[in-house]
Amino acid sequence: MSSGYDGVLEGPEGVPDLVRVRAMFDEFASSHNHLTLYSAICREVAGDADTASLLLAASPGQRRPVLWLAALHDLVLRRPDVAAARWYPSVVGQGRVPNGDPWPDVRQTVLEHREELTAAIATHSTQTNEVNRVVYLAAALSAACADVVGVGVALVEMGASAGLLLLLDHYRIERWSAHRTTHVGDPDAPVVCVGQDRSDPPSMATPLPRIVTRAGVDLHPVAVDDEAGLRWLEACLWPDVPGRVERFRAAIEMARECPPTLVRGDMVDDLAAVVALAQQGAGPGSHVVVFSSWALTYVAKERRARVAEVLDHVAAQGVPVSWVTAEPWGCMPGIPLPPLPLPAAGDDSTVLAVRRWREGVETEPLVLGTCHPHGLWIDLTDLTAR
Repeated sequence: MSSGYDGVLEGPEGVPDLVRVRAMFDEFASSHNHLTLYSAICREVAGDADTASLLLAASPGQRRPVLWLAALHDLVLRRPDVAAARWYPSVVGQGRVPNGDPWPDVRQTVLEHREELTAAIATHSTQTNEVNRVVYLAAALSAACADVVGVGVALVEMGASAGLLLLLDHYRIERWSAHRTTHVGDPDAPVVCVGQDRSDPPSMATPLPRIVTRAGVDLHPVAVDDEAGLRWLEACLWPDVPGRVERFRAAIEMARECPPTLVRGDMVDDLAAVVALAQQGAGPGSHVVVFSSWALTYVAKERRARVAEVLDHVAAQGVPVSWVTAEPWGCMPGIPLPPLPLPAAGDDSTVLAVRRWREGVETEPLVLGTCHPHGLWIDLTDLTAR
């Protein structure tokens, strides 16, 4: 079957687009070989022009294997009768996936539903609403509020998706090390988020501040009654990582009981309006805390500094303001990089940092440490001391 692309479209540096796409699949397979299903699929797609070429339909900035994988995951969630579905734990259940090679069924499904998958890739973007990120966000939020104890928080998320991270105090959040396990949040919550504490010495878990209001902004927010939107968010999760899909589904049920306020808009241009909305519900003197987690990295570099300008204006009202960030190295303006060699290309470790304004003046930024982008581990060791 013809791929519909001849592979001669030129990308940067004169390398054909399809060649680049296949190389990305190969790189994903190599760097994520712990993912039994996804590494096996990507390894085969890297050598198969007919299936790899579907990714050429992606919009600028979205041409990544994770979008191709999400489109297929969405298909099997909608159509559990297709051949590939039996290889997905999110469809058949953990421990019920057959032994063997998934590729024949996957390739058959992709080619049989080629037009449908291409349309999904062309019209969607990846939205990873990974609930376990609250493992590091809770630590950063506590650090941001350490000097304003007792003040209610107006919490705002940039790139909120379904707003599940805004509910972090409703979850049980555990950090474990060889020495101890600590938790914050609701000890009896049905949603449990867990990460390893790699800090040296192990960090202390401090209680979360009182969150009075919570609001999020996203170009494509997903309401708790939007079944198609929620299914796409689930499709963006990696199904062969135990617990991710189950935790997401449990968090959605909690969000239906207390849905956060979500605003459709640009996370930079519309930030001031969303902050004002959160402040209105929290009352005068509330501590405005804005956070982003692997969202600012999708904003053009020249626009990122605008966030600080907005928050500087908010702080001029005399209220405490904090900006918590969990983004790739060098992504957040105003946060100095530690005197260390930067990670090699492909390293996905995340810098955890805080910028704070008190009494209208910005104070020294805090570089808290690093963490896994999905909260699997956190290292709150002072980076500047290394």
